Amino acid sequence: MQVSSGEVLEARLVRMTPQIWVHLRVDALGALYGIVASVLWLLALAYSFGYMADEHRLPRYYAFFLLSLGWTVGVAYSGNLLTFLIFYELFSILTYPLVVHEETPEALAAGTKYIAYILVGGSLVLLAIVYTYFLAGGQDIGAPLLNAGVAKGQLLAVFWCFLAGFGVKAAIVPLHGWVPDAHPAAPAPFSAVLSGIMVATGTFGIMRVVFNVFGVELVRDLGVGRWVAYLAAFTVVFAAVLAMSQDDVKRRLAYSTISQMGYVTLGIALLDPDAATGAIVHVANHAFMKGALFFCAGLFIKRLGVRSVRDLDGASKRMPLTAAALTIASLAMIGTPPLAGFVSKWYLGIGILDSGQVWYLAVLIGGALLAGVYLLPISYRMYFKEPSAAVVGALSEEGGSREAPFTMLAPLVGAVALVILLGICAAAPFLPLEVAKSAVEGFFR
Repeated sequence: MQVSSGEVLEARLVRMTPQIWVHLRVDALGALYGIVASVLWLLALAYSFGYMADEHRLPRYYAFFLLSLGWTVGVAYSGNLLTFLIFYELFSILTYPLVVHEETPEALAAGTKYIAYILVGGSLVLLAIVYTYFLAGGQDIGAPLLNAGVAKGQLLAVFWCFLAGFGVKAAIVPLHGWVPDAHPAAPAPFSAVLSGIMVATGTFGIMRVVFNVFGVELVRDLGVGRWVAYLAAFTVVFAAVLAMSQDDVKRRLAYSTISQMGYVTLGIALLDPDAATGAIVHVANHAFMKGALFFCAGLFIKRLGVRSVRDLDGASKRMPLTAAALTIASLAMIGTPPLAGFVSKWYLGIGILDSGQVWYLAVLIGGALLAGVYLLPISYRMYFKEPSAAVVGALSEEGGSREAPFTMLAPLVGAVALVILLGICAAAPFLPLEVAKSAVEGFFR
């Protein structure tokens, strides 16, 4: 309650040198990110009990799954750049065993690409943090560190180093290469977390750099916002176009994640309060929308043995609840009112108009239309096509419903309920929209 009203809570834990501490700090932005991560992780953990029941190496899976949550919360509550880096890198490394859990050649190849991208990105973030420390003489996140007393060339070098480093995890095109391989390779419960939280960690880092390390005015003076916006707009459209051509459901959703995180980066880059509000809210809303979609994909794999869009023809006749959940989450992702995705995209649209850069409305609307093109055909095929050979084959012995057991269906229903709640009750106290407004008010004072 204190944090949601704008108060900041801080604690210094470990003194490494007279100037360097492991420092925790909870503000509105960090609190929102930490809570969203924890809720989605809890849903994915519950989903794992059913999905992973017959899988191998379960102690390893659950150990790294829970450790990853701990480090994610550490990222959210980091009070300085060193603490942020420690949690950020440990989070990246501890998720590697989850990406390669299946131990297939495809999973191992995806894991190799994942760790290569993430280590390069982390190295760039480390370089930027060291550079910041020597330029500013400090590393606290609480206020802008870099000011006009530092040469513009040095400021630009630090900014772009931060952006490239965090841009790898945020999947900004062309730094997105690890995402389309890692999502299909990972088990579905972790795919939900990977898409909903891990990729968003990169955009969270960009928010910290723009709003806390540099500050809005300095970023505006440097003139870098428009270039970041160009990259973000290209990411939205490029990834959405690629998603349309993917037949593997999880791979299609992976490209969707890249596109949706482009919206978040665009909202940050516009340097407008409403756009920033939309960006922050979209991180929360996307986590539950995409979590629900990956839960659906996992149910298709487990219950029907299919992951191809073409093989989902007629699946609603056997999995009606899953089909309905996928349709609701898809409509939310497109931005259909009164669902969660509409709220964040509405604020992004207002921010675009306020910033005077009206052409980005074409990106906002075009991205939504493209999302409809790559998501709604899945629902159409499930409801209006005759059952495919794959679906018929999966049902040949039992027939009837193939709906998931309670342990897998309950987390899916929970995620979809949040997608509806965060749209209909968006303005309620303590929900993402109000917390985001509180955070943005501090950034744009």
